[in-house]
Amino acid sequence: MKSVRQIAVVISLLAVLTGCASADPKLAAFDGITPACEKYVGGAEIDQVKVTAEKGKIPTVDFITADPANNVESNLAKIKTAQTKVYREGTGPMFTGDQLVIAEYAVFSSTTGQVLGNSQFNGTDPVTEIFDKANSPVYCSAMSGIREGSLFAFATPAQADDPEGRLLVLEFKKVFLPHANGAVQAPVSGLPQVVRVPETGRPGLVQPTFDKPSEFKRAVVIEGKGETVKLGDSVTVHYSGWMWLDKLGGTFESSWDSRPATFTLLKGQLISGFVKAIDGVKVGSQVIAVMPPADAYGESGNGTIPANTTLLFVIDVLGVNN
Repeated sequence: MKSVRQIAVVISLLAVLTGCASADPKLAAFDGITPACEKYVGGAEIDQVKVTAEKGKIPTVDFITADPANNVESNLAKIKTAQTKVYREGTGPMFTGDQLVIAEYAVFSSTTGQVLGNSQFNGTDPVTEIFDKANSPVYCSAMSGIREGSLFAFATPAQADDPEGRLLVLEFKKVFLPHANGAVQAPVSGLPQVVRVPETGRPGLVQPTFDKPSEFKRAVVIEGKGETVKLGDSVTVHYSGWMWLDKLGGTFESSWDSRPATFTLLKGQLISGFVKAIDGVKVGSQVIAVMPPADAYGESGNGTIPANTTLLFVIDVLGVNN
């Protein structure tokens, strides 16, 4: 007969296993992501900032602003590096750098407290922006470690091109993956091998020694753990496209050169091969798909795509926007 302690251990293990099995796929998709930017830090100065944020209204802030007549200096003027404070903790995926986000925002002068720009905080005009280590390192680190759904503020120090400094209040409405994330699958016969830049995840291809397929062919290169993409979903992806003529050419288009792209997964709005490529795959997945002319631009072509051209796409599914 099992002891009470043994039974308790079994029950605990079952609870853990059940919790793993029912984990939110929106969070599971981000498991194991390596942060691109260091986690945010707080500080005494940002702790003195009071933010009032009513639902559907632009936040207001209260802190010591400059008063030259009375020789009073803004408390935020003292900071040397960015400081962050979370006022409402979200429960969604975490921003860790090099990611696209959708956010409500309000920007204030750290010297005067004047509003410099804002969205309406009612869902009508949030900003969609990518923050990365290369182009926005201060913002990237000031936001790294913040979860989707959070309301937070961060202050940046005065710079030569920004002598007043900035105080930003943001609410993360959506955080996307930076790249495909999951289990790498074995290569599939008849499709080129995909390679990736370690730092960014940007894909490339090994030149194949075989002929292009004559029919549509798709394979999952990385199996994600997020929610399943369905027809009609609005999806955000990174993609690169190649023309496969007698040989596989260079990329003719790539979202990696600018920012992730958002599409509604409907036939008629996208070439049929693109829809077939990501319908039914999980967020976090990377797929490779060869699309013969009938699944691409057919006999008419499209701009730089000649008629009757076979296309190849590698697509990272970064999130569902529904």
